[in-house]
Amino acid sequence: MPSEAPSTARSRRSGAIVSSPARWWIWRAVFVFALVWMAAHFITLGALKWGPPVRHDATVLGQMIAVAAFPLLFLLAFGTRSPLRGGIIAGAVGVVALLAVLLHS
Repeated sequence: MPSEAPSTARSRRSGAIVSSPARWWIWRAVFVFALVWMAAHFITLGALKWGPPVRHDATVLGQMIAVAAFPLLFLLAFGTRSPLRGGIIAGAVGVVALLAVLLHS
């Protein structure tokens, strides 16, 4: 396997801006955090519609599900080998939670 060093050196000589892998990981983590927070937020909101009839109990149930789902979704989305696949997973869960809030009568 060839090393990454020669290509980095060539791009520096040509004047191209090379972003560091650490920046890429930070932006990926921020993006995944936003998607997972959105999913947890909509899970909490949706619990008022599909949860127990008492508003307080429904809110507590939604918060418990969101607190349990947040780290699992974050690790699942951030831990995949393909960054696009992780974002798609987190986004899909968020869209499903949003649709559950909007479409449940």
